[in-house]
Amino acid sequence: MIIRPATLEDAERINALCRSLGYHADLDQTAVQLERIMKQERDTLFVAEICDLVVGFITLHTVDVVHDDMPWGRISAIVVDDNFRDMSIGKQLLDHAEQYLKHRRCMRIEVTSHISREEAHGFYLHLGYRITPMRFIKLLAHRVLVAAS
Repeated sequence: MIIRPATLEDAERINALCRSLGYHADLDQTAVQLERIMKQERDTLFVAEICDLVVGFITLHTVDVVHDDMPWGRISAIVVDDNFRDMSIGKQLLDHAEQYLKHRRCMRIEVTSHISREEAHGFYLHLGYRITPMRFIKLLAHRVLVAAS
């Protein structure tokens, strides 16, 4: 397995992996978002690849905060294809992310995970992350679904 920066050619597999978690972005939107991430110096997306097949990805962000002299790292997404979950790909992606964010001088890493993803929570706890339950979210925009004609 190799872990490498994502390219636009990975959009189809990234889209399929997102859909496997219940996210319904279309392929064109995934490509647009991937391109945005690739252009941002503080954001990156790595893919895990086996035999030319993208089997997982992780999205990382570096954030400056006013109350600390070192940036914080954030993992906003980590997904591994169900068919490859017993191969420690998630752990390898997380290890890669930690090294990448250490290289960027980050003091800590935050991982976001939906409250319903209990298997993922156990995964993070097993790897030394701890739960910090107070996080407040307010939606500023609502998605409008338009039926295709």
